[in-house]
Amino acid sequence: MGSEVGDPVSVRYVGSGRADDRTRQAVAALESAPSIRSVHRSTTTVDAIEQCVSAAVDCVVCEFDSPGVDGMAVLDALDDATPFVAVVDSGDGSRELTALERGAARTLRRPPDATGWPAVLVSTVRDAVEQRRLVESAGDAGKRYRSLFENNPLIIWEEDYSASKRRLDDIAARVDDLEAHFEANPEVVRELMADIDVVDVNENALAYYDAPSKAALLSNLDQVFTDVAYESAAGMWLALAAGETTYRWETVGRTLSGERKHEIIELNVPAEYADTLERVYLTAMDITERKRQERELQRQRDRLDEFASVASHDLRNPLTVAEGHLDLAMEDCDNPRLADVAQAHDRMRSLIDDLLALARDGRPVDDPAPVPLAAVVDACWDTVETGDARLVVDTDRTVRADEMRLKRLFENLIRNAVEHGSTGPSSTARADAVTVTVGDLPDGCGFYVEDDGPGIPTADRESVVDAGYTTVESGTGFGLAIVRQVADAHGWELAITAGEDGGARFEFTGVDADPVS
Repeated sequence: MGSEVGDPVSVRYVGSGRADDRTRQAVAALESAPSIRSVHRSTTTVDAIEQCVSAAVDCVVCEFDSPGVDGMAVLDALDDATPFVAVVDSGDGSRELTALERGAARTLRRPPDATGWPAVLVSTVRDAVEQRRLVESAGDAGKRYRSLFENNPLIIWEEDYSASKRRLDDIAARVDDLEAHFEANPEVVRELMADIDVVDVNENALAYYDAPSKAALLSNLDQVFTDVAYESAAGMWLALAAGETTYRWETVGRTLSGERKHEIIELNVPAEYADTLERVYLTAMDITERKRQERELQRQRDRLDEFASVASHDLRNPLTVAEGHLDLAMEDCDNPRLADVAQAHDRMRSLIDDLLALARDGRPVDDPAPVPLAAVVDACWDTVETGDARLVVDTDRTVRADEMRLKRLFENLIRNAVEHGSTGPSSTARADAVTVTVGDLPDGCGFYVEDDGPGIPTADRESVVDAGYTTVESGTGFGLAIVRQVADAHGWELAITAGEDGGARFEFTGVDADPVS
């Protein structure tokens, strides 16, 4: 990067040009921070990659949830010397972990409330750059280096791997498959670890590992290393044997008081020590809270799955029995109140179906497949009672999605348009029957569903996707909530606006197109 520790920082901020207060405040905070020299903007993936290659900066900040921006592609295009900060708005934490594994220096969850967000971003950028600069200048002695080492907010280990390197080279010369050798002989990894000479740790490590002094920490390393730590270290030795000078992995450590810590460890070997490994620097990042959140999310998913099972079996079965008895009762007597019971049964079944969809459709889509939009929309139109409504399909795009959940999205949008878009009995042909249009967004980053009905008032556009919201007596209030959950599960962003003819328009951005389409 050509910059020294303490120099002002240049930043490239990658995010869409949409009117987002959090983005504007973040860029403004970076531009006004004394430690930031300059801020450059990119609003598309292609521009970000081209600019990062042609115009080097000290740090790249990328909004992973920004429409039209592929954060992973930008990250992969960067060289290892440029710190990358991944900004994520939502999700279960898997994208953050993937970004860290692919080389991101930091991840940052952007809260819905912008208060405090810009200051956190400025601090995160500065810390990421200073860490990288510290590693690059690790061979330089002096008071400034020692001060930064001791006072750095990260946990830093300075170690000598030279003895381990000699043992590793000897093993690699004797075996054909080093990975298989480690698997068959796990004690070898422990021997390599035992040969490491810890030169120093910084002051921040003492508080992190609950150690009263450096001497106490270094003399009790056997308490810090868990069985998981030894097992996960095998990948590091394989990388070093292959000549790699950087490596990042996830592991579990332990404090001297016995508390387990989930960590991301990053190894860096300065170029002058690449052959001997006499100096190796390790930084540790605490992800314990993130792991706790992941476990809590998994428990929530398990509870939703349990609910879905109960709803599917324990609610449907007695409802089926009740419907059967009602059919027999209607054969025996002609009571108009029985029709009300039948209507109540229909509503109960609709509620059960929608609750099941809510429970199941919120889970992230892990394995999307190519799905042609036009074919899905046509199939959905045939399954929904549309009366005299008209359909216009203006897309030949194929997207990557979960087909069943995408069908539920379109079915609910079509049903919503038909129920709210026209007036009068559906069996009567009318000139005012609603028209539903499905098409591509102009920038190619998604699709829209639009009708020419009365539309949704601006004040109601956020609340209409809340579970239970309905303006129709016979509605369940879950239709548009299901639409939002399906979009969230795919990582798409949903915006509700007015259509060209005043109706409701639902725009979905951040949609991946299938490469072969």
